[in-house]
Amino acid sequence: MSTVQNKINTIKQILHSFPNSQMGLYYLIDLGKASQENYPEEDRVDENFIHGCTSNAWIKLINKDPIQINTVSDSQIISGILYLLEDTFNGEPKSTIDEYSGQDLIDGFGLEGNISAQRLRGFAEAVRMMKDG
Repeated sequence: MSTVQNKINTIKQILHSFPNSQMGLYYLIDLGKASQENYPEEDRVDENFIHGCTSNAWIKLINKDPIQINTVSDSQIISGILYLLEDTFNGEPKSTIDEYSGQDLIDGFGLEGNISAQRLRGFAEAVRMMKDG
């Protein structure tokens, strides 16, 4: 099993370790708060903007290979979900992102059914931006 797949499985285990799904959402909000504090205001520019999401969201590709990204949204929960991309792929070879779609990752994290179609489109766009970066 790949390192990335291990990270995805670990995230899923963490999210499913809470007694109810609402506590998992609070965990994502906590991740999002930290992400919002660590994303520089000057990187909130159009070239980093994630189109297609209901929230304003940005992804900064700091390094292409190995992958190094920084993400944020004005929504704490979306910031938390985007942070999962950072946690999973930062430090990994660029080729690893090519194996996954946004839906694959949402399903892998165990978030299927918890993310609206519009938010999934934004997440999928962030994945595409990482692949094209």
